[in-house]
Amino acid sequence: MGATRYVLLNSTRMDGYPKKAIIFLSTFLSNIYDYDELTKPLEINSTLKLHNGFNYSNYYKKSNDYVLVSSWDHLLEQSIVKLVRIRDGAIMHKWVVDIDQINQAHLSRNSIKLMHPSLFSDGSLLFGSENLYKVNKDSKIVWWSDAYCHHSIEKGIGNNYWFCSFNSSTKNAKKYQIVDDVIKEVSAITGKILFEKSVFEILMANGYGRGNFFINAEENPISTAMDYVHLNDIQPVLTDSKYWKKGDLFLSLRNQNMVMLYRPSTNKIIWSQNGPWLRQHDVDILDSTRIGIFGNNVIDPQNSDKTGVLIDGHNNQYIYDFSKNLITTPYEQLFKSSKIGTISEGLSRILEDGTIFIEETNQGRIVFGDQNHEMWSYIDRIDKNKVSRLSWSTYITESEFKTLDFIKKK
Repeated sequence: MGATRYVLLNSTRMDGYPKKAIIFLSTFLSNIYDYDELTKPLEINSTLKLHNGFNYSNYYKKSNDYVLVSSWDHLLEQSIVKLVRIRDGAIMHKWVVDIDQINQAHLSRNSIKLMHPSLFSDGSLLFGSENLYKVNKDSKIVWWSDAYCHHSIEKGIGNNYWFCSFNSSTKNAKKYQIVDDVIKEVSAITGKILFEKSVFEILMANGYGRGNFFINAEENPISTAMDYVHLNDIQPVLTDSKYWKKGDLFLSLRNQNMVMLYRPSTNKIIWSQNGPWLRQHDVDILDSTRIGIFGNNVIDPQNSDKTGVLIDGHNNQYIYDFSKNLITTPYEQLFKSSKIGTISEGLSRILEDGTIFIEETNQGRIVFGDQNHEMWSYIDRIDKNKVSRLSWSTYITESEFKTLDFIKKK
């Protein structure tokens, strides 16, 4: 049934009612498995004692920054993106995309997420929703790419962006029975794919196809292919330093507990590290010598129950310093006291003043603080028992906000 769906969605040999009927039947079971169509999977049960919007602590300091939030709007009954001002929760702009137009995979509307939106100065948005889309400030589609998009979308050099995808060729998937993740570069102007490379091929070409590589994996629950890599973030290098070059890429491979530095120009892995982070998401370049890594620190990603899964009872933020070959966890007290524990997904951004922005994706919460104290948190509350699931929000500083031409500044 899954194979039938794939062939039909990528073929013109059949059209009309028969095609629609077969797609419906072939996707029914997978939709229930993945998205629980009989409920609303983007409405999640929560025991958080927080009110809707921003919750400020006694450590809160006046902020002129913003958050670009991707969440489920239970009144509109669809996912939306909104730009929210931190100091008062004012919504500066909202994008309400026509879900029927972007639902190329014929999934339930209740399951459609607008993943990791990137905001341009003219108000247009780039986001993933099975495929890759760009919409204007009025939420109208500018272009869309049929390249599958999952997890992060990160700005590269110039007008180009990098995103996680799957191989357009099925050669590796068939030969090795694997989930063949690839890195792709796209022009934000035209939507044209500029570069594509299989992560599996990168690893094999660099001698990583031995040892524990073929052990650290999990089986895809639908296709039964082995998910050795599970690419979940691509962080482009935009400036040279002693330890990397402009054009390099940091890659996060969850199922290998690996972060690596890859040079597309030579197809070489320059550096890699397995742990101490586990099942990590999100790599950021902090300065010319340091990177930050959001570690989920779970030992069983298939288990949605926190008990016994989070090895320390919480996620953690790691900082690796190349100049000292040193790994530190300076925000551990914040993660512990705020009980930040998303089993999967999640992201962070460390600001210049040392404060940190964290999305606890599975719990539908954003937390902001310093090394020891939570300053504020944010949720989109649906009712007293449920909150909206988030889909990789973005922190926007005051200086970044000033570059947005589509919003009148007051």
